[in-house]
Amino acid sequence: MKKLVSILLALVLVLSLASTALAADKIAILTGTTTQGEEEFRAAEKLKSLYPDMVVTDTYPDNFSSEVETTIGKILQFAADPDVKAIIAVQSVQGTTAAYTQIKNELGRDDILLIAGVPAEDPADIAGAADIVLGVDEINGGYQIVETISEWGCDVLVHYSFARHMSYETIVARYNILVEECEDAGIEFVFRDAPDPTGDAGMTGAQQFILEDVPMVMQEYAGKKVAFFTTNCGMQEPLQAAVLVQENAYYPLPCCPSPFHGFPASFSLAVEPEDYGNIDAYLEKAAGVLAANNALSRFSTWAVPVNMSMIYGGFEYAKAYLEGSTSAKTDSDALKAALTAAAGAEASVTTYVDGDGNEVSNYFMLLFDNIDFNDYIK
Repeated sequence: MKKLVSILLALVLVLSLASTALAADKIAILTGTTTQGEEEFRAAEKLKSLYPDMVVTDTYPDNFSSEVETTIGKILQFAADPDVKAIIAVQSVQGTTAAYTQIKNELGRDDILLIAGVPAEDPADIAGAADIVLGVDEINGGYQIVETISEWGCDVLVHYSFARHMSYETIVARYNILVEECEDAGIEFVFRDAPDPTGDAGMTGAQQFILEDVPMVMQEYAGKKVAFFTTNCGMQEPLQAAVLVQENAYYPLPCCPSPFHGFPASFSLAVEPEDYGNIDAYLEKAAGVLAANNALSRFSTWAVPVNMSMIYGGFEYAKAYLEGSTSAKTDSDALKAALTAAAGAEASVTTYVDGDGNEVSNYFMLLFDNIDFNDYIK
């Protein structure tokens, strides 16, 4: 994955071809705030700066699980503008399915292309409402995590999550793979129940729990190599920070793999505008932090920011659709081309197959190779 074509340069090259015929058409993008998903927020912000007359943005509330109506209202507000011809939600939190369904059935806006990234609702439900669903390949990601920690010689895998996430079909599927693969590899699997960041303790309480629990786990498994994984975006930062300073602690992958997911804060590596255009350079900075903490072989991620790729790729796909360059609202070939152009690397794109063996044809899962930070030491 070394020497990737930069995302920003690829984006500028591809998007600079935008048709002037689209001047009246708008593409709306809903993301989290910088608290819940800075990577997505910055991607939408960048597109807005490049295309101020075409791109409309908004954010869902931090406490989205208890403010579903707010999320629904924001998406419906997009659709109330007759010039909006595509909506991209990343992450597509609770309420996205209901809003997309209303747009089609109650508002009669069949002209709007609906894209949902990183869905928080059941695959069948969101796929029935959206035209395109984009998700991290959590299932094959489970195999990737165990393969990585096996190569590291880890003895234990600690999995942090909570009831809300453990009700998501894809997270449960990955969880089951992690359990099975750890058993086959002779790695002890441990589930740790963490506070839900959308609950009473909030994100601060959930992050504090991680910071306090990791040292306790390391004491419990003294002398063993322990890998840690959490299903929540906001918990990545404290988990990375806690693992960094614990000898024999390992971090195989963020929940939404990316060089920018948690690392800027946990490594005290602020992301400069040029870093989004030179990911290798940013990974070299991260490798320097790891080397200083004797942790080069204890961390991994993807070189491609997957959620950012969903927004950039989703935008390029939406533009192609509005220009009439796709064969239909769901055009897998055009989608793969858009995602590859946005990511600057070939993505493994597969369709989701549920537990009963049924393929969900418009639900696409993305998988990229993970990296060895030793390769980024200058």
